[in-house]
Amino acid sequence: MRLKTILKPCVLGIVVVSSALAFNLSAEVIFEENFDDQPDWTSAMHSSSTVQRAATDIIPTGWYSIRQDPKWAPSTGHPDRHETIEILASNADKARGGTGKSFVSYRDSFDQNYWPSESMLLKYFPVGFDQIYVEFWIRFDPNWTRSLAGGLTGSVSKMFRISSWSETGSEYQAFPGGDLGPMAIWDYSMNTYGMRAGLALRGGPHGDNYKFTQHDIPDIGHFITPGSLGGFNISLKSHLDGMGANGENPNLPDRVNGGLLKDSSGVVEHDQLFGSGDSWTKLGFFVKMNSAPDRKDGEFRMWLSDKQIIVSKKIPWIRSSNTQNQNAKWNIVAIGGNDYFRTYPDTDRHEEWYSIDDLVIRNDIPSYLESQFHNGSGNMLSPNPPGDIGVK
Repeated sequence: MRLKTILKPCVLGIVVVSSALAFNLSAEVIFEENFDDQPDWTSAMHSSSTVQRAATDIIPTGWYSIRQDPKWAPSTGHPDRHETIEILASNADKARGGTGKSFVSYRDSFDQNYWPSESMLLKYFPVGFDQIYVEFWIRFDPNWTRSLAGGLTGSVSKMFRISSWSETGSEYQAFPGGDLGPMAIWDYSMNTYGMRAGLALRGGPHGDNYKFTQHDIPDIGHFITPGSLGGFNISLKSHLDGMGANGENPNLPDRVNGGLLKDSSGVVEHDQLFGSGDSWTKLGFFVKMNSAPDRKDGEFRMWLSDKQIIVSKKIPWIRSSNTQNQNAKWNIVAIGGNDYFRTYPDTDRHEEWYSIDDLVIRNDIPSYLESQFHNGSGNMLSPNPPGDIGVK
């Protein structure tokens, strides 16, 4: 059953639930969004400002802020193109199930050495959490650049992130010395090696200790791209061994040829991973802070179609710092992002979209995923006890 048919709109305002109360499954969900009840909106409908916030601007209901920066769009003098974010009833064909609405992001190919066409929709939790799980469904434009045939250049698009914000300065200042960190970003990554699992993991707190080296994350640090701040470029065929729920190989299916991706010939193409046409794919992410500064017991997990494909349990998200707040919490979740997309000549004014729908944010891993893995003694992992829950 589609999530859109069983979820009711999220009640807005402030909800605080004491940990002393009895909990049920609904108490573990801290935010959900299927976009159906959002008013029609685009990122330049009411303002062309790069950053727009709910306190001063008209943005989607229940969200904190947006960041948009189109290259080819009506707001930049190209009326036959699209703004970077659309939530529209006229896009029902881009919603899961073909009805309602979804978050539609357009990325613009632009031949300059920077990251244009930003499209971030950001949720802020003032309370903050030691751990957060997020899942959503994603679909790609039938005309999406699905391979690099014909000498096309590769691309990277940041499509999702979880981070900790200092609550001072900008919620988008994600650089060393900035106001964000730690941070976990999922990148859609395609290069001459085919589809990759692109990740960017950054340390903290809040701009300090921003860069991770290979030695900082011992269980997957060998996948860090040399010279990066903590960027991973992981092969979906040869780098996933042992990453499954119980240390097994995830063995992702080939959605074009049948069988398994690891057994396919050549590089992994887009359709083999995400399917073709109107196919939807479910993604899940989980982050957990380390228990003390410098301690290598923080976590990152990623699921594709409810199958765990990447895991690290030795991340020092927070390290010793002169910053007063060394107990940073996960308090920001954002969908969308910016793009390094230089594949087509500017004369084409090329744009292509992806759609995100049925977003759920929880303060723990769902029980149906948690039951898939065991701890080292062979016992099932028990659910984490919920703490105070706040939704703004």
